[in-house]
Amino acid sequence: MRRPRGLIAAALQYSHVSTKVTLRYAGEGDTSWLEGLAVEKLEMVMEQNEDDWTRIQDGEHVSGPSADEYRYRLSGVARFSGRVVRSVRSVERLPGQADPGIHHGDAMTCVHRAETAECRREKLALGLPADSGPDGSFCRSSCTNLVYTDRDIAQLHSKIPAWETTAHDPLAPQPRRARAAALAARARTIIEDHEAIRPAISKEGDAA
Repeated sequence: MRRPRGLIAAALQYSHVSTKVTLRYAGEGDTSWLEGLAVEKLEMVMEQNEDDWTRIQDGEHVSGPSADEYRYRLSGVARFSGRVVRSVRSVERLPGQADPGIHHGDAMTCVHRAETAECRREKLALGLPADSGPDGSFCRSSCTNLVYTDRDIAQLHSKIPAWETTAHDPLAPQPRRARAAALAARARTIIEDHEAIRPAISKEGDAA
């Protein structure tokens, strides 16, 4: 999925418009290929959990409506030390124990909860099938599943100059300028809210 010979690499190799097409081809033949993907997905989830939890322990600040849920879920999976598995079926069940449902996106993080997911609501309203996970193309800033880590805030900082340039570009169409200005303003608000609740650091280096 994210490594050489993974799902995305295979889809690119065969010029498939979607990884679902690749999975369909793979499922009709040697199923051991899909078994390898199950193991790879589990590895990805556990590596992400370790990285996120380490960052929290090292003082990464998190803001947004689901910040507390983000910390709670990570603290739960941090206690998962792994287990020996002897079959792929067991590997496929493990993500249920190890996956906290945290999805890092473009300058935002989703702590997915289907009942409150704006992307799911919008897709259902349009008569589209709702997947079990989040859909970034339907993500909305009003969603209560959102969280902003320091990494997300750094990404927002890097995006603002380009948005502001477009917003003040007299050659750009007015709708494009208006959207860029709105995105820049929204990003600044998120950054300000994030920093406003950052824990103060005492002289000894501990959070006050």
